[in-house]
Amino acid sequence: MSNEERVHPRLRLNVTADVIGGEVVLAHPLADISLGGCRFASTAWEPEGRELQLVLGFPQSGASVPVAGLVVRATERDMGVRFHEISSEQKWALRKQIREAQAH
Repeated sequence: MSNEERVHPRLRLNVTADVIGGEVVLAHPLADISLGGCRFASTAWEPEGRELQLVLGFPQSGASVPVAGLVVRATERDMGVRFHEISSEQKWALRKQIREAQAH
C-alpha cells in the first residue's frame, strides 16, 4: 500500500495486541497503529492473507478493544495488519482509545 492510498495516519503509541491466528501471541507491542490497521516491528509470524482476531490493549487506560484483522504484509522486518469487518462500536472505541493514548 503506497502512502497515497493511506487514509489514516500511523501513530506510534504504547499499544499491545493479543493475536489469535495460526499462532497465539500475547501482549505483543505494536510499532504503530491507525484507525485502519496496525504494524508489528518484528519478523512476521503469520502469512499474508491470514485472518486474525486481535485484542488491542491500551495500558494507560486499561482498555481492550477486540477487532478482526487481515495480514496485508509479512516480511522479515514487519507484519502489517488491516482491520476489517469492524463495527461502528469498535470504531468508536478504537478512536477514543487512540485519542486518549495520544494525550499521554
